[in-house]
Amino acid sequence: MSTPGPPMADLPFLLMRAQAAVTEHINSRVVAHGHPGLRPVHGLVFARIASAGATVNEIATHLGVTKQSASAIVETLEDQGYVTRGPHPTDRRARLVELTRRGRAVTRLAAQSAADVAADLECDIGHDAMATVVGALQRLGADATPRPLW
Repeated sequence: MSTPGPPMADLPFLLMRAQAAVTEHINSRVVAHGHPGLRPVHGLVFARIASAGATVNEIATHLGVTKQSASAIVETLEDQGYVTRGPHPTDRRARLVELTRRGRAVTRLAAQSAADVAADLECDIGHDAMATVVGALQRLGADATPRPLW
């Protein structure tokens, strides 16, 4: 006779715990590698601006915060040398927020840390189970945007 698994009602809590563990792992590695002022929300900003930059309004929408809050976050990142604000290529009224060399370096570090978490999990549960987990999570979050848990 098999042992029953956790109740399905626990799934949201289990997903939140897993998200918190992964976020903490990535953030502590980033901090340990010389970036003590960074928080998980900064990683969400980096992810949004990594490919083509974004305006503060776009960052605010991405994070689900006010323009003023997004502006304060960007100002902190700019003061720490992770981003710059420059002219927008198509909108003279807007400023484009982009990663600096330092911002790109910490983004690579965070990506490697995330890959390490995935590799460790795959080692624990095996390739087939990992493929099932990844597929299920992709379906579950297909229409969602990662946002901070305020």
